[in-house]
Amino acid sequence: MSDIKIEVYPALEGDCFLIRMNDQKKTNILIDGGFSETYHDYLKPRLLQMAKNGEELSLVIVTHVDQDHIEGIIELFNENGTADDPKVIPIKEVWHNSYRHLNFLNQKKEEELDKNEISILNGITSQSSIIKSERNNEPNKDISAKDGSTLAGLLYGGKYNWNRLFDGSAINCDEKAYISLTSEINIYLLSPNSEKLKKLEKTWIKELRKSKYDFKLNESKIFDDAYEYYLLSLHDENEANESKDISGRQEKISLDNLLKKKLSSDNSVVNGSSISFILEYKQYKLLFLADAHPNIIRENIQKLVSNQECNPFFDMIKVSHHGSYRNTSVELLSLIDSPIYLFSTNGRQNEHPNMETLARIISRKSIKRRLVFNYPISNEILLDEALKRNYCFTTDFSNGQQIKVIEIQKG
Repeated sequence: MSDIKIEVYPALEGDCFLIRMNDQKKTNILIDGGFSETYHDYLKPRLLQMAKNGEELSLVIVTHVDQDHIEGIIELFNENGTADDPKVIPIKEVWHNSYRHLNFLNQKKEEELDKNEISILNGITSQSSIIKSERNNEPNKDISAKDGSTLAGLLYGGKYNWNRLFDGSAINCDEKAYISLTSEINIYLLSPNSEKLKKLEKTWIKELRKSKYDFKLNESKIFDDAYEYYLLSLHDENEANESKDISGRQEKISLDNLLKKKLSSDNSVVNGSSISFILEYKQYKLLFLADAHPNIIRENIQKLVSNQECNPFFDMIKVSHHGSYRNTSVELLSLIDSPIYLFSTNGRQNEHPNMETLARIISRKSIKRRLVFNYPISNEILLDEALKRNYCFTTDFSNGQQIKVIEIQKG
């Protein structure tokens, strides 16, 4: 029997993973929930089966507020009801940074909002509450937000243990980087830090002050809702720039040319707020990067290496941001490695995984690597048998219609 199983769900261009550990407590950790159909078609039946067998979710990690990570999670908590009377599965702890975890709230008095400010916040919510979905060739499919269906509202109303292991404060690796989840399982936080959270905070305040320069800030629920809807509606200019950089490829791909390309890094404040971490169980180490920025990951892993707390060779690496070249730098890959690289994407968003990312990973000839995908992905690198032989890597594709299981065990 394997010591760890990672269940990788068909999440379109999003993320949804269930980590199951064969420890004494049978620990289960859910990371993100993909889209609503990820939950209803795949995750919900699995969770109901687990609950029937007496299992629970020890931890749910919502890495950041982005539709392809959070939508299925909102569906889960909407259907699960309260922590004391769960309708789907018991959930012990939730990690999620919301409006109430922004630093400026600690420095603000509880000032009452005026009618204009309330109207502005309601406007943000109403404008952002219908998200046009262009996936699955359904450009006119609307996802309407129900009253109270923000994740923050559901967690608060359901009385879940929310960031309890951080005393209810923000998940911030500058404040608390090490968590002992059980006697056998440890988590090392790599992102976000204070700087990344501060940038998110500034973006939100700037948005409010477009409408009213002296906008008051307090802990009213209306802020939770408006903040979450605002982040979900942000137009990610990085995605547009990425599409521009990779569009119009006509020439045959050269690995050398891909490696020489000078490409920009991700500067999305939402992606920068991603919760990323090392999960340590027994002798195993798994690296989950969400959509995090490569600079902070490299910096914090290097600190662990320097303090002799971590060997940067992992049993599995979940590649950041679905394989975007903006989130996997040469500098980061000069520090870390693994025999298994996991990509979660259907390949329909910005040609993820980008060939530049694949080239950076496979061009190091030190070990044999297995590239794992939860959908059938076609591009020149992955289909080139000569490259596979020369650079010693294999590909492992799922059909996009079933849960992909990765088993981690020694020997």
